[in-house]
This record gives sequence, C-alpha cells and structure tokens, in this order.
Amino acid sequence: MKKKFTLLLFFIMTALLVVNFTGCGGGSKNLALLTSHELFDIGKEKYEAKKYIKAIDMFQTIVYNYPGESIIDTAQYYLALSYFANEDYELAQVEFNRLAVNYPSSVYFEHGIFMKAVCFYEGTPSHYGLDQSDLTIATKQFEDFIVDFPESILLEDAKKYHLLARSRMAQKMYNSAVVYDRIGAYKAAEIYFQKIIDEYTDTEFAPMATFGLADMEYKMKKYDIAKEKLTDFMIVFPEHEFKIKAQLLVVMAAFKDAEQAFEKGEYDSAKEKFEAFKIEYPDSKKVKKADNYLSKLSTIETKE
Repeated sequence: MKKKFTLLLFFIMTALLVVNFTGCGGGSKNLALLTSHELFDIGKEKYEAKKYIKAIDMFQTIVYNYPGESIIDTAQYYLALSYFANEDYELAQVEFNRLAVNYPSSVYFEHGIFMKAVCFYEGTPSHYGLDQSDLTIATKQFEDFIVDFPESILLEDAKKYHLLARSRMAQKMYNSAVVYDRIGAYKAAEIYFQKIIDEYTDTEFAPMATFGLADMEYKMKKYDIAKEKLTDFMIVFPEHEFKIKAQLLVVMAAFKDAEQAFEKGEYDSAKEKFEAFKIEYPDSKKVKKADNYLSKLSTIETKE
C-alpha cells in the first residue's frame, strides 16, 4: 500500500510539473508552443509590470532553449536586468558577465560591461564596517570602463559611480583613522589620513583627512607642524565646513608653540614667537597672556 501511495504521489508531482511547464490553467497559452519572440514579449510585459521572477522564467527559457535565435542576446540582457531589478546583484552580475563573454558583438555589450560593475557596487554592504571586497572590484571595473569606452554615453554615469565607490573606500579609511586617533594610536591614524590625502584627493574625505592630520599633530604637541598644516588647510579648502575649527585651532597652535619654547628654556625663540603671535592674531584673547610671557622674558634678559 505504501509503495502504491509513493508511486501515485510521484505521478501527481510529475503531472504538476508538466502542467507548470507547458502552460498555466485558465485558458492561458501553452508556453512550449510559443516562439522565442512570443516568450520575449511575455517576459518584457512581466518585467515592465515589475513581476521580475516571472520575467526571469521567460527570459531563462529563451536563453536555455533558443540558443541560435537572433533575439538571444536581448533575452540575456533582460534576464540580467530582471535579476538586478529584483536586487539579486550576485546573479545579475553573473548574467551581465555572460552577456559580455558570449555576445561581444551585441548592442548591449557595452551596457553589460557597465552594469556588471554596478552590480558589484550595489552588492557591497553599505556599512563601511562590513566586507567591502566587492567595492574594490567595482572601482577597478569602473576605471577600466572609463579607459576602454571614452566615447560611451554611459561615461558620465561610470565616472559618478567611480567617485561614489572611491568615496566609500575613503570613508572606510577615514573612520579607521578617526578610531586610531581617538585611542592615541597616532602612527596608524597618520597612515590612513595620509593615504586618503594621497590617493583619494577627489573625494569629500580628502579635506577631512587633511584637517584630521593637522589636528593630530596638535594633540601630539607638535604645535609648529600643526600650525603649518592648519594654515595650508585653510588656503586649500577656504569654504570647507571645518574652516571655523581650523581658525580656532591655528591660533591655539601658534600660542602653544611659543609657550612650549618658553617652557623648554628656548627664550630667544619664545620671544620671537610671542611677538609674531601678537602681530598675526591681534584680536585673540591670548594676546594678554602673550604680553605676560614677553614681560617675563624681559625680566630674564635683564637678569642675564
């Protein structure tokens, strides 16, 4: 009895599979009898209706069963687009790559190359703390596209995506630098800040890294270097949101530099720096303190 039940279940399941493959109930067309173009029209209709899973079924049927048809590359392209629209970026990338490899003379070849890079970008976790390896791949593919297709109508889009990808990579480095800076691991922070400045100049994180590097020099009590870097920052990025912070910090750095020289007993250097401070920042509240130090220095000179 059990064996008969098993066989009956097998035949029922087989019949259901045949029905699903050959056509849907309710008077719908038998898919097995449709031409590749008719299947494509149904797939396109499903795609435009945002029924991407059903569209995928149609386009897959064409790709797997009608390899010699003239419409094959178009079906392959829409198969990849359907996966992309369904946010299945991994499979979309595979299908766009298949389009580029199998149909290099297709009118969709160039777009397929571009979209493959977009898939790697969109498939990368948005949070910088998660695995960003696909982002590195995307960046390289956008770079290659820009070089290989300089006349493409997609060139500007490729450049925008390239900048977005680079910005996300720069953000990851910047956040790492900030973490190291906060825990006092200045050498590690410096490496990350400098890498952003050198290699990601076109991103929004380059000026932030420039300021971060100057601020770090201040924290390490390298006031003369901090002053120089902050001054450079304000010259290069005069409209940046960190400008106000830089203006306040550069004054403190200049005063601390002179004060540090005094504490080290470098009196000639301290006098020179306090006098320069008064000239450079006449409106600073630190001017009175600078005068007090200069008075002390005069007393020291008299004693000597």
